[in-house]
Amino acid sequence: DTTIAWRAGTNVLWQFSFDPQKGKTFFNPLTAGNGVSLTNFKPEDHPWHYGFWFSWKYINHVNYWEEDRATGRAQGATRWAKPAVTTQKSGSATIRLKIICTNPSNQVDMTENRVLKISAPKTDGSYTIDWRADFKAGKQGAVLDRTPMLGEPNGAVNGGYAGLGLRMVSAPLTMSVVCSTGLVTHFENDRARPNAAAVGCNFSDGANFIGGLAIFSDPKNAGENAPWYLINSEQMRFACAAILAPKPRTLKPGERMNLHYRIAVRPKAWTVEALQTTTP
Repeated sequence: DTTIAWRAGTNVLWQFSFDPQKGKTFFNPLTAGNGVSLTNFKPEDHPWHYGFWFSWKYINHVNYWEEDRATGRAQGATRWAKPAVTTQKSGSATIRLKIICTNPSNQVDMTENRVLKISAPKTDGSYTIDWRADFKAGKQGAVLDRTPMLGEPNGAVNGGYAGLGLRMVSAPLTMSVVCSTGLVTHFENDRARPNAAAVGCNFSDGANFIGGLAIFSDPKNAGENAPWYLINSEQMRFACAAILAPKPRTLKPGERMNLHYRIAVRPKAWTVEALQTTTP
């Protein structure tokens, strides 16, 4: 009643939760067909990280991202109606959701119509998730904001994140990162902020390759070289399609905004060439 998943034998390839008791809808786990999850769900350091999920940071100065550790609730409430789910015998699925973001005054800050299309898995266990979201600002409009970036007033090293988030498996697995513009090797304070059409994260246990996750940003989202916010440390692996990193966005009352991403999971490593030649 609250999840849908694809299983290959005893291994879960992916699972999507729309449990109304949770703070967000989310994918967890995402695997490359070998049963090893590439996502990290509600870790102790950030229990509001839901594996693979979407959340704005601030809408109209209300925090929708972080949750109270005791109650599990954010300042702004994210709610949704039961989704319409369509599945095919091939293994593909389409999930349609209406999401409502409501502030503490019970005023609707934003609504969203989300369509998730998961492809039928290939024989090697690879699959894609097309993520399309149509946002509409409430009657008061919507100021979409984030923690300030370094160089801005009150800027922080962790500034800029908001939107599509991917919290990934930690040590003992190792992670390497590649973008469609090249390898990502320079992490300052364990963080990198490349601009590229796509980013790929590859996981290994040292002896064996475990799987690769990639996120492709439609050029209509933020141009050909979209902003990303990446963390790669033993304790935390995180990727965010940081669409608000360049600047906050403001929507007028009733104004719409569309975002489109493709997530691709496969049992082999992502390379610069593979990211450049895959259609988002």
